[in-house]
Amino acid sequence: MGSTDKIKEKKDKSEKKDKKEKKMSEEAGVKKEKKDKKEKKEKTEKLAKAVEAHLEREGSVDPEDVIKPAEDLVPFALPLADDKTHKKIYKLIKKGAKLKSIHRGVKECEKAIKKCPLRTAASPPADAPGLVIIAGDISPMDVIMHFPILCEEHGVPYLYIRSRADLGVAACTKRATSVVMLKPEGKKSSGKESKSKEEGDDKKVDPAEYLEAYKELVKTAQKQWNVQVEPWVKGTHPLQIEAKVKGTA
Repeated sequence: MGSTDKIKEKKDKSEKKDKKEKKMSEEAGVKKEKKDKKEKKEKTEKLAKAVEAHLEREGSVDPEDVIKPAEDLVPFALPLADDKTHKKIYKLIKKGAKLKSIHRGVKECEKAIKKCPLRTAASPPADAPGLVIIAGDISPMDVIMHFPILCEEHGVPYLYIRSRADLGVAACTKRATSVVMLKPEGKKSSGKESKSKEEGDDKKVDPAEYLEAYKELVKTAQKQWNVQVEPWVKGTHPLQIEAKVKGTA
């Protein structure tokens, strides 16, 4: 009986040891699993932050930096200014730059247009809050595609020109510019600033003269819209009528 009790006691001790080891291994496994989950969560959060930072950088990129000059004008470059009007536009933009009466670039012009009140068919006649000049040699064209609709919604007349590079030169920028918005009046500057500018400029710009030329150009833009764009809107353009005739034949 004594030997049997000893064997039984040893067996119980062995079983307890096995259970203890099993429990320890299970606890270690749980701890490891928790640690793995924690590390995985940290990696996920780190990756999410990296993606967010990347998107913020992408969003802060100026569209002007991704635009390249195109060989041909975009197909929707209407109304397109004629050669005589091109010269008038460049002269007016140069004057506007000196008077601080212009907005340059896609982002800046978008903000300026959106600040203008929305226009509807019921809206009373009002003076144009600005004039938008868009370069037609743009690639990718998506960057400027929304400007005609945006301008029409806010009652801002617009004209297309042929060269983004020439537009940048006229706007006194160091690089080509896709869009410029001319305003009827410039920003008010301090006396010291205006005096230093007058000394630095070869010619002083007369605000009244600028405003007169601006109004004339606005009338030209509105007239050209009626001639070049309105027939397409109404479905009365010769090409549209020709397509209808061919379709019914």
